[in-house]
Amino acid sequence: MKSLPTYRLHKSSNQAVCTINGRSYYLGPYGSPASTEKYNRLLAEYLTNPGFGVEKNRQSVAESVVIFLKHAKVYYGDSEYANFRRALVPLVELYPSLSIHEFGIEQFKATREYWVKRDTSRVYVNRQAKRVIAFVKWLVGEGILSPLVHQGLKCVAPLKAGRCSCREVESVAPVEDSIIEKTLPHLSPVVADMVRLQHILGCRPGEICQLKAGMVDRSGEVWLITLGNHKTAWRGHTRKIPVGPRGQAILAPYLDRNAEMHCFRPSESVEQRLQERSARRKTPASCGNKRGSNRKESPRRKPGECFTTGSYGRAIAYACTKAKVATWSPNQLRHAAATRLRELEGIETASVLLGHKSLDVTQVYAEASTKKAFEVARKYG
Repeated sequence: MKSLPTYRLHKSSNQAVCTINGRSYYLGPYGSPASTEKYNRLLAEYLTNPGFGVEKNRQSVAESVVIFLKHAKVYYGDSEYANFRRALVPLVELYPSLSIHEFGIEQFKATREYWVKRDTSRVYVNRQAKRVIAFVKWLVGEGILSPLVHQGLKCVAPLKAGRCSCREVESVAPVEDSIIEKTLPHLSPVVADMVRLQHILGCRPGEICQLKAGMVDRSGEVWLITLGNHKTAWRGHTRKIPVGPRGQAILAPYLDRNAEMHCFRPSESVEQRLQERSARRKTPASCGNKRGSNRKESPRRKPGECFTTGSYGRAIAYACTKAKVATWSPNQLRHAAATRLRELEGIETASVLLGHKSLDVTQVYAEASTKKAFEVARKYG
C-alpha cells in the first residue's frame, strides 16, 4: 500500500502543505477546514489514480505504460502483469517519447509487426495485440484518451490463419502415459509427485503450484481442495477439486505443515536433490569438499516458497532431456486427464471435474477417443 503523505505546517507562509511525488501542494491556512478538505481530496486522488501528478495532455507513451503497469500489478496479479509487461515492450522501444494522444492505428500495427518479425506464432501475436488494446481501453477509462482511439483499434482485424506470414502452432495434445513413466525417474520426488497428482486430478499447472495445506478439507471420504485464487475467480466462479484415494496417498505426506505453507516447495526439491547427490558420492566425506562448502553464504537467488508454472515446466523439460523423450508440458497432463475422463465417464462428468462452465471448453481439452471410434466402425462400418 502507498505510504500516506503528511499534512504539515509551512512555517514561513503559515499554510498547510503536503508533498506527493516530490511536488508540494499548498492547501490554505494551516488547521482550517478548507485546508483539511483539500488535503483529503488530494489524498483520495493520489490513492486511486496511478498517474497522479502526470499532466494528461503532455503524457508520453512510456509514461502511460509505467502508469498502466502500476495498475496492472494490483489488478491482474503477477502472471498477467508479466504478460502485459512483455506485450508493451514494443511501445516503449518504438515510441517512448511520442505523445500518447498521437498513438493510433498506424502505431498499433507497427507494434504488432514487432512480434511478427520475431517469428512468433499467429496466436501469440494476436494475444499481444489484444493486451495493447486493453491498455488503450484503460487509458480511455482514466480520461486520458478519447474513446474513438479504442474503437479505432478494435476495427483492426486480427491476423487470420493462412492470410499472414506468421507460423501456426499445433494444438496441445495429451501426453502419453508411457512418456510420463519414462520421465518420472529423472524428476525430483517433489516434482514427480506434482506430476502424478496433476495427472490424476486434471487440474491446471498453476493450481497444483499454488496448492496449500489449508486448502484441503480432509473431513470426508473424498477430500476437497478449495482454491481461493484461480483462472476464473475474477468472474465470481469457485473452484473445488475432489481428491480420491489415489490422489490422497500422494498428497498426504505434504499436508503435515502450516496451513499457509505451499505443499510443493522448491526448497524441499533442492534439498532432496542434494541428498541424493551426497548419497551417490564415492569419495569419502573426510576427503575433499564437504557438502555446501563451495556454496555462497548469501546467494542472490534462493529456492522459492512455491513453484511457478514456468519453473514447474522447466523441471519437466530438463527431465525429458535426461530421459531422452519428446519434451512435454504440464498443461498436457490436464489434456490427458480430460481425454481419459471423457472416455470413461462422458463429457458432462469431465466438464464438472475439470472446472469448466461450458462443455465447449471441455471439447477443446478432451481428444475424441479413437478407441471408441474403432469399436463403432467395427460394429456398424
